[in-house]
Amino acid sequence: MNNKLMSYKDMLSTETIGEISSNIDMFYNLSYKLSTYIFDYRINHKLSQKDFAKTIGVKQAMVSKLESGDYNISLESICNVMAKLNTKVDFNFQFNEAQDPNVLLDDKADRSTNTNYVSFDECKKLASAS
Repeated sequence: MNNKLMSYKDMLSTETIGEISSNIDMFYNLSYKLSTYIFDYRINHKLSQKDFAKTIGVKQAMVSKLESGDYNISLESICNVMAKLNTKVDFNFQFNEAQDPNVLLDDKADRSTNTNYVSFDECKKLASAS
């Protein structure tokens, strides 16, 4: 019997799960929050994109990308920008209440491949054993 970690996509295809935000939905939600915060900050401080870019140490084109929400900025870059704006960054993570928060993976066996999917606790045990 093999133990296998299950991808998010595989999990959704094997389970009948209520509404879970997809990774794309979560990404766009965070991008929207970041872009509107940066835009609002710049406007409230009466700064042009060019002047704001100088404040945070980037080019004007980057400010435009950040405000559009159409840019995949790294966590490190988010923290660097927010530090320059004297802004604390806090991500809140919340389990879907429809699922057991201690189980990240499907407990059901995949009968066609004789593979079991492991729970979070089992995964920790496997990781500590190796």
